[in-house]
Amino acid sequence: MKRTSFSLLAFFLLALVVFSACKKEEAAAPNKTDDVLELAIRKVKVGQESNFLTARANFINLLTAQNGTSNDREYAMFFPYDANIDLNENQVFVGMTQYEDLNTYNAIGNAIGNSPEAAAFFSTFDPLVFTVLKPLEAGTEVDASKLASSGQILEIAVRDLSIYSNFNKSDYETKRDAFLAALAQRPERVAEYQWVSATNSNIVVGMTVYKSQADYLNLISDTGFVTSQVVLDFAGNYPAHSGGIHTVVK
Repeated sequence: MKRTSFSLLAFFLLALVVFSACKKEEAAAPNKTDDVLELAIRKVKVGQESNFLTARANFINLLTAQNGTSNDREYAMFFPYDANIDLNENQVFVGMTQYEDLNTYNAIGNAIGNSPEAAAFFSTFDPLVFTVLKPLEAGTEVDASKLASSGQILEIAVRDLSIYSNFNKSDYETKRDAFLAALAQRPERVAEYQWVSATNSNIVVGMTVYKSQADYLNLISDTGFVTSQVVLDFAGNYPAHSGGIHTVVK
């Protein structure tokens, strides 16, 4: 009986240690529901292509060395929605960096925004879109590393809701949700992400991941889909004012 009691006590103590360790690990897990995603669409100045790549590498090395950043990603545009983009003249890249929260984003911007690395980098491009995003649905975890993988296509559609005449929020959301529901049925689509600016609620961003460039081209060549009423209702009434179609750089 004594030996049995000792064994039960030892088992209980071991279980308590394991439970405590698990609780500590759980408590230490980062909360990604308050993370934010910086979105920077950059049009490289003519003649600055090689300088842009070098300066960007130097700046991103500095940026990702700061506490509170993670998952820096880069995409190259091959089809624009923005009338200010001429891909015959300019290269366009999209940078995305994840931060622990909005306060961290602001603090890091204040800390390195006037650095030599920032000055060198910013001089090589014209900014087209620069904002910081949070998920449209509150409580959603942010993980920029899962947005798109090599070989996949990332569509980014930026909308400023304040520029649509007689804007009706209910109408917009109804047409958007109907469009997204139809898009979700397509085999070419991998995932959908909806964002809103953390500093300007009029700025909303949709990101759609497609399996490959061939799959994306198959989608847009399907006239039955692209001319369907649900697509025309959303894209026709609420066209994206910036963004485009992108491949993964890193």
